[in-house]
Amino acid sequence: MINLNAWFQKHDLCAENILYIYRKDRKTVIQRTDGAEFALFVPVHSILSTLPEKNFLSISKGIVVCRSHIVNISNDGVYTMSDGRTFQGRKRDMSSHRRLSAEIGLTNTKHRPLSMLEKCSLLDNMPLAFCVIELVFNEDGHGVDFIFRYCNAEMATLEGVPVEEMLNRSFYKVFPNGDKKWLVSYADVALNGTKHTLHDYSPEIGKNLIIHCYQPEPGYCACVLQVTDQ
Repeated sequence: MINLNAWFQKHDLCAENILYIYRKDRKTVIQRTDGAEFALFVPVHSILSTLPEKNFLSISKGIVVCRSHIVNISNDGVYTMSDGRTFQGRKRDMSSHRRLSAEIGLTNTKHRPLSMLEKCSLLDNMPLAFCVIELVFNEDGHGVDFIFRYCNAEMATLEGVPVEEMLNRSFYKVFPNGDKKWLVSYADVALNGTKHTLHDYSPEIGKNLIIHCYQPEPGYCACVLQVTDQ
């Protein structure tokens, strides 16, 4: 039986830096506030039992969230977390979600300007693939990689990779064969606010793509992807 306290210490996990916990592929995944994920074959309730009860909530089967990182609870029981990730709470218990929203002071959330990533949730079911990437720089200030910060459902369909396996991960870890020449255009968009329309073959998915790029915020590049025959 795994020693959870020792495992938490090994991976620098504690109540203060855990965003949420969820089940995936028969494993329990723990999301840390810095974007790192850790998976293990332990039931969610076992992990929850090692954490302060007042800090975490089980909002649905196999989904636990940190109270302090909830930024919104919709009338439909959808929880938005501080990294932009959303989870559906138990649909049979909507009144409890509304009570919780009032309890933790989210009833006036609509008066707080939504972050750029929170606004992206409106595009979850858009029939075009859409993602937002953040540029990562080296010590010399040069863009060397980019991290997926938002992907909609159609993006997962196009790329053939589940959203949760792309979010907060390096493009080149998700797609080791990805073409790095695109990074120049993405960096130009993220840094200078220019717009680009790229026409090229994507080796990681074996398709020709048209990618429309624009800057939603400094340091970020948003992409709308379309498959083309040319």
